[in-house]
Amino acid sequence: MKCSLCIDLPYLEIGPAGPVFADTDKLLAGMELAKRTGFEAVEFWDWDTRDYQALIDKKKALGLSVTAICAKSRGKLADPSTHEAAVVGMKETIAVAKQLDCANIIIVADKMPGFTKEESHDNIVAGLKLLAPLAEVAGVTLILEPIVGSYFTDSAEPFEMLEEVGSEHIKLLYDIFHYQIMEGNIVNTIKNNVDKIGHIHAAGAPDRHEIFDGELDYGYIIRAIEESSYDGYFGIEYMPAMDREDSVLKTRMYIENNL
Repeated sequence: MKCSLCIDLPYLEIGPAGPVFADTDKLLAGMELAKRTGFEAVEFWDWDTRDYQALIDKKKALGLSVTAICAKSRGKLADPSTHEAAVVGMKETIAVAKQLDCANIIIVADKMPGFTKEESHDNIVAGLKLLAPLAEVAGVTLILEPIVGSYFTDSAEPFEMLEEVGSEHIKLLYDIFHYQIMEGNIVNTIKNNVDKIGHIHAAGAPDRHEIFDGELDYGYIIRAIEESSYDGYFGIEYMPAMDREDSVLKTRMYIENNL
């Protein structure tokens, strides 16, 4: 199984005004952490608010792969007035992804005010159809991530959207933590839709901590994924509840012991 470490969440802090996201220096430290603990691949969220050239340089220096980054101007496809900005943001993101040698670009779909569910569905599909040709020409894959609190409330609708768009360059990012909260039935959903899944995220549930703790049996989930035809990355995206480095190392060893 190919694994990657999300280097954003381990450095997330909660301040008086809410979440304080990792800056460039913390992401650079995250790359070093990944390398020290045996991960050969990392992923991170926003590139446009960080010094992405420094991240490119560190990635090369450490010999790491970058498996996924987030698209600029993402999330608002349910409102068609945002589609033009999404296209511009995607072009910029693809250019950076190429410099990172990153094959996956994460997109999301928020619930936008003023639109019915049916209108939102159609608008998101229309937006994806605008973005798909950009991915096809660039040779990258857009991975649509339904998360708790977004437009999506299940897995059936985004899988249906992928069918409507009809591009091999748009797949689902199946986030086990979010889908455990939304609907459960994790293993069967992955097995039944493995051809439409381009990336997987994992964290313990319900608190988004280590995968070796919580209500999910990740040993069973990992073995089921390994036995399936899934060939993408298994991305660890969580907030450590213990010493950061010990947690990441223990997580990697837990995965290896369950393969």
